[in-house]
Amino acid sequence: MRKPLYLYFDGLQQPLSLVGCKHLTEYFSVLLPEWDYHYGEPHDNPVISINFEHGVYHLSTLWLDEVKNYTDKADVLCALIAKLAKASSISDLDTLYLHAGSVEINGRLVVFPSQFRAGKSFLTVCLVAAGYRYFGDDVVPLTLDHCKGRSLGFAPRLRIPIPTTTDTKSKHFIESHTALRGKRYAYLAIDQELRVPRNNLLDIGAFVILDRQEGIPAQLEELPAATVFRQLIKQNFAREIDGSRILSTLSQAISQAKCIKIRYDRADDAIKLLQEHFTDWPNQSMEVVQLTSNTSGLENKASEISSKEYFIQNNGTHKIRIEGESFLTSPDGKAIYHLNLIGSGIWELLSEPTSKDEVVSTLAIAFPQIERATIEKDVSKIFKIFRLKNLIYTPTA
Repeated sequence: MRKPLYLYFDGLQQPLSLVGCKHLTEYFSVLLPEWDYHYGEPHDNPVISINFEHGVYHLSTLWLDEVKNYTDKADVLCALIAKLAKASSISDLDTLYLHAGSVEINGRLVVFPSQFRAGKSFLTVCLVAAGYRYFGDDVVPLTLDHCKGRSLGFAPRLRIPIPTTTDTKSKHFIESHTALRGKRYAYLAIDQELRVPRNNLLDIGAFVILDRQEGIPAQLEELPAATVFRQLIKQNFAREIDGSRILSTLSQAISQAKCIKIRYDRADDAIKLLQEHFTDWPNQSMEVVQLTSNTSGLENKASEISSKEYFIQNNGTHKIRIEGESFLTSPDGKAIYHLNLIGSGIWELLSEPTSKDEVVSTLAIAFPQIERATIEKDVSKIFKIFRLKNLIYTPTA
């Protein structure tokens, strides 16, 4: 019977277990260049386990019941790195993990939130080829206390083949730095001087939404902060953190950063725009964020109340307003909700005990062009959502 090897990584509370696949560690110096680990005693609950049998890698984690199977070595290593990022987020409750790529430009981070097939990893590597320091291609940890990006220390991964429009300099850089190539992905070994060391902190200078479209010239536009804020809420995967801390951290990050969108086809054209736009970092004070908390002192005793006509905001909800848009956290801090214009108006009315009929009448006066039946339908839907998510309740008399 094969005995598992237990690898204890610095920063993780539980080890990685390997059975029959110690050969995977040969790539750790490339994929995890600054992750220190040591072999240790057996552990009943390894955070990640990989068992290699008959040419198949079986990967499981402590937080999921399913077992994933891989035949390609690069694929299982790719999965391992993703699981290590998740394990780090679970054990580190002082950091918010974002799906994003990032590089350092003139002393600050430019962050590319994840968009499907928008080329964030490829553009990140091309920026490194152009001389900018690599920070991360898929995960950006954001410290909750200081609101700074923290380098996670993973090597960049590219989907292959790379675009045919890749410029000569970037193509040569990728070819000369490829350390592991599989059927779908390739990993690059980045020289120490071209990467931000693991756990180093940097201020965020900009969030850049990428929109890659074939055949279009590169163009840049300023974005509303609320647009980027919605994207970041979708792209964080640290749900163990209280929602109010997530809102507060992301709002602080947005308030100190530029928010732009780049439409592009060729990475080198996008890089030229970034170089022109981020030649310096002016002091920014956007003043777009307002954080409020419902701490009225009322207790939730909905189950004891016979009347269900009146409702009020529940305790513990936090609201952030960014450029006129509102975001709420549930009282338990486990969920975040975006309110549209009507939802925001209803929420304000619910700062005091209010019935649905009163809300409908108020909205009917405010929007005389909309039929009352339509307003009633919309209000009932929003009230249902608020009640289902425990955002409102029926107060005592």
